[in-house]
Amino acid sequence: MTEPTSSPNDRFPGWDWDDPEGLETRLDAFSAQVATCKTLEARPGALPHDHHDFRELGLTGIEFAAFRTAHPEGLGTDLATLRSTAAETETETGPGLATEPGTLYRVDGDRWFTQLDVSHPLPFADASVDWVYAEHLIEHVTLPVAVGWLREARRILRPGGVLRLTTPDLARYLVGYATGDGFLGRHRRRLGTLGFGPPMPARPAFLVNQIFRYYGHQWIYDLDELRHVLTLAGFAPDRIRHCAYRQGLRSDVADLDTAFRTDETVYVEADR
Repeated sequence: MTEPTSSPNDRFPGWDWDDPEGLETRLDAFSAQVATCKTLEARPGALPHDHHDFRELGLTGIEFAAFRTAHPEGLGTDLATLRSTAAETETETGPGLATEPGTLYRVDGDRWFTQLDVSHPLPFADASVDWVYAEHLIEHVTLPVAVGWLREARRILRPGGVLRLTTPDLARYLVGYATGDGFLGRHRRRLGTLGFGPPMPARPAFLVNQIFRYYGHQWIYDLDELRHVLTLAGFAPDRIRHCAYRQGLRSDVADLDTAFRTDETVYVEADR
């Protein structure tokens, strides 16, 4: 007798892709699972403040929305709490050591991390870092918060320093929708590899809507919209450049681009 074959939906009972609000808790829980590391070690004292402090720690720049930056001279930051899976003690936030704002942590023995909220002023001095990088962060905050954060990023950059932004490209979605060039179908299959739900609906309108309605997204950009917010933040228009994947002023910073997101991403740099 043939055993019944289970469908992907059987593993996610009650999952309804057509109900963004109803899935918000599930998607938040999935994101929390990613916010872990093996070991966390709190460093006594204050966060690095000025250029001298950063250099004493071997740091040259900051990667936002990164629990464990790939840059060996980068400070990783994120709004979410990072938790150690190896710690044996219990804390108020649950098992293991958990990060708190205002503290610097050593992650897995070889990277630095601190918990920051980009809607607040950055706790660093003017001209304190050589680069700032943020992959798929800016779409998660409102437009006024984005402009305020970019203004702060410009403030902490040293002369000649570079800011590199990547974000989902609204133009890519709309061209895919209007022309039926296959982008939306390929993107749907890519998202399916994340494993946080059953396959998304294949309807083109849904696949455009999900970029606005899921993952906590607040504002979706194309190249012109990125130029707009960067200009409002004080960057000179002639210092803002459209870049390609892993191509930019600093190869060490551009190499932070992840291959997983190239299908949907627009890459932009602005220098001080």
